[in-house]
Amino acid sequence: MVMKQLSHINYDESHIYEEQKAAFRHVFDLLDLDKIAFVGGVADYLNLRDYYEMPVHDLDIIYEEESDIAPIIDTDGVKRHKSRFYKFNSDEVIVSEFFINGKRVHMDYFRRIFYKMHLTQSTLLGKTVWHASFLEMKGFHNNQIEFLTSEHMKELYDWKRLYKHSKKAALYNNVSFLEEKNMIHTLNAHQ
Repeated sequence: MVMKQLSHINYDESHIYEEQKAAFRHVFDLLDLDKIAFVGGVADYLNLRDYYEMPVHDLDIIYEEESDIAPIIDTDGVKRHKSRFYKFNSDEVIVSEFFINGKRVHMDYFRRIFYKMHLTQSTLLGKTVWHASFLEMKGFHNNQIEFLTSEHMKELYDWKRLYKHSKKAALYNNVSFLEEKNMIHTLNAHQ
């Protein structure tokens, strides 16, 4: 287990962009990591990094009580928006931006009830973090596809959003298929 953690630390250091590493460290310094969890692209990265090389762009974080993210609200300043696409426990998304080296890292914070979803822990840049599990994210991406088609979205249709969820669903589905067929050894991002 220690070797896998060291392997992940080395992998994270070499595969996460410097700006995103700084944004993660900013979050790690300000927030109690037992009161937040990563979803979206960060959860995808953590769930799939043993199989695919995936970039991390934005940080999507869930929390249960707004007080859990108060240090970010106080330090970074935030904007509040209605979420057009994802409606879980609240249709509000809290947005902050972290700037480093003249580049922006976008961070979304969604209110969720943790016990209604499956979370797991992994190491990320040497820290133990909570994130949506493999099965949680696989189900999420697969379930989003039908709601993002042009027929369903009408004038709000955005092919990029449909493509993103379709692509990620395919990655999760491929890992599941290869595990079922005892061929998972054919995928390894660390080669």
